[in-house]
This record gives sequence, C-alpha cells and structure tokens, in this order.
Amino acid sequence: MKRREAKREAVQTAATLIEMAAATAPSDMDLAKAQASLARRIMLKFNVRYDWSLRRFFCHGCKGLLYPGINARVRLAPGRFLLVTCGECGHVNRKKITKHA
Repeated sequence: MKRREAKREAVQTAATLIEMAAATAPSDMDLAKAQASLARRIMLKFNVRYDWSLRRFFCHGCKGLLYPGINARVRLAPGRFLLVTCGECGHVNRKKITKHA
C-alpha cells in the first residue's frame, strides 16, 4: 500500500513541477530546466511512466525541457505530423495527428 501511495504522490509532484517549469520558462529558463530535471528524476526513481501531458515537455534526445518559442520549434508536416525540434540538441520529435470524428 505504501509504495502505491508513494507512486501516486510522485506523479502529482512531477506534474506540479512541470507546470511550474512551464510557467517560469519565459522569464527564467535555467530555473525551469532545473524544475523539469527534478520532475524527471522523481519519475525515474519511482518507476512511473509519463503520460502524454507530461511527456510532451521533454526532448526525447537530450531529455531537456522543451518550451515552444523559447528553445523549441513547432511545425506541421505533410501527412498529418506535428514536428517539435529541440533548440539545444536538434532532435526532432514527431507526433502523428489523428482525426477524432
């Protein structure tokens, strides 16, 4: 029981840290990177997977914080793809866009 509660609290803490990192990124990118790094370490320590709402904030190449307009570029590609390019390592994260109709 204790381990399950610890995992649940870890997910909440990581989500809060990511939200704070997203809020502080426009004014202080170094603090935002530190907050995102701490959130990632918490998720790894408790062996918890990121859901999509958290995963989209991390580069899959350098594992750093992605914030569109500051250190990431977002483009739409032909064939219904969303391309997010990391400004630090240059890795391109691709997300397939599907229709919900």
